[in-house]
Amino acid sequence: MNKDEKSKLIGEFTSVFGSPGVYLMDFKGLNVAEITELRSKLREANISMKVVKNTLAKRALKEAGVENFDSFFTGPTGVVWSREDSIIPARLLLDFLKNRNKGSIKAGLVDGAVMRSDQMELVSKLPTKHELYGHVASALNAPIVKLARTLNAMPTKFVRTVDALREKKSTEPA
Repeated sequence: MNKDEKSKLIGEFTSVFGSPGVYLMDFKGLNVAEITELRSKLREANISMKVVKNTLAKRALKEAGVENFDSFFTGPTGVVWSREDSIIPARLLLDFLKNRNKGSIKAGLVDGAVMRSDQMELVSKLPTKHELYGHVASALNAPIVKLARTLNAMPTKFVRTVDALREKKSTEPA
């Protein structure tokens, strides 16, 4: 790899380390078919994976201003990232590795915070951005729905009251 290619790769990974969800994966023990299956699942979710030389990744981290993440670049390292959501890659990786006794997540850079491998299970249980949007929309919608039901109940109650009065008048002797 010549100097220009290295510079280009460092520039690419400098922007990758600015993504909301970046995870480092140790893929030792996984065979080619398993890695291909993983890449396919990641691609379906619009998540990228690339293996990078540790020295180039450390330079990119330095250029990106990310601290305390370079120590995880040891041995073969796959970088998995999403530019859209920080939680979905952790879920997919943990789900993929759950039934295999090979490979692991070394660490994650979740919205700028460094997460160790022992914290990945907790990260994967957090709601995704879209789930949070749904919760907020539901919370904002609840008062409006309640008001609509209340306003709808008033005419119904009025009609029932008038109907009850009519029934009462028709049953009373004149």
